[in-house]
Amino acid sequence: MENIELFRMLEIPNEVEKQLIHYGRSRNVYIPDAIINKILKRDEWDVGIKELQELLDDDSDGIKILWELLNIISKYSYEEYIKRNISNDIFVATMKFCTRFLHEYHQTFQTYKFVWAWWFPRQISLNEYRIGALEYEFVDAESRKIAVHIPSDADLRKISVAQSIKDFNEFRAKYYPEWKAVHLTCDTWMLMPELKEMLGKDSNIIAFQNLFEIDTVDYDAAWYMKWIFPGAENIDELLPEGTTLQREMKKYLLDGKKFGIAKGHLKAEYESGKA
Repeated sequence: MENIELFRMLEIPNEVEKQLIHYGRSRNVYIPDAIINKILKRDEWDVGIKELQELLDDDSDGIKILWELLNIISKYSYEEYIKRNISNDIFVATMKFCTRFLHEYHQTFQTYKFVWAWWFPRQISLNEYRIGALEYEFVDAESRKIAVHIPSDADLRKISVAQSIKDFNEFRAKYYPEWKAVHLTCDTWMLMPELKEMLGKDSNIIAFQNLFEIDTVDYDAAWYMKWIFPGAENIDELLPEGTTLQREMKKYLLDGKKFGIAKGHLKAEYESGKA
């Protein structure tokens, strides 16, 4: 696949597409296969991204590394999807990860910048797929797990989440049958028990939370802030109040209460599809 075809397929913003094309035409860097191979391996992709960034030198807006990663997708990932007969719809939905974060950065800071190169190897190496509302990452580490990720544009209505899980189970059975017995887990602020106090029982977030058994809660983790209050750096009166969640969370935090991140696993009845 040609890179320009991929840019259009992923609906990269026009302004970013122009920058990518300009970089591609003036590009004078050689990326060794050894670095690309690291980006394609879970236990080496952090090193691979670091080495790639060092080769690209000044890349303050992330355009260079975005081009390089999209180039790997067009030359490797897309071909792997074809070989495995995985649908183009899943390919596009999965790789639009970068498009989503370009738009989100622009919405917060009024400029385009790609700052998620460190996460992108999951999709590039075919370790993570977006299927419907949710993303599913096959984590083949010391102990296997399937990590459920919640895209910021996810439709969290119960019917959509249920359909996503159903479709994923069919996907897993077809393409990853050896992962059949591996549990689905989730590590997110959306599983925090305190949300039940802030949001009504009809909240989609609470409905999502109810699908999981909570295993651990970490009140020291603070990365929930960037999702609930994009662009905010401090807990103070300047926190936005544009949504019910923001209003309730702001009040909660200004009262000196702690929030954090919870980990859980999908309840057996939902994982089996019997619920």
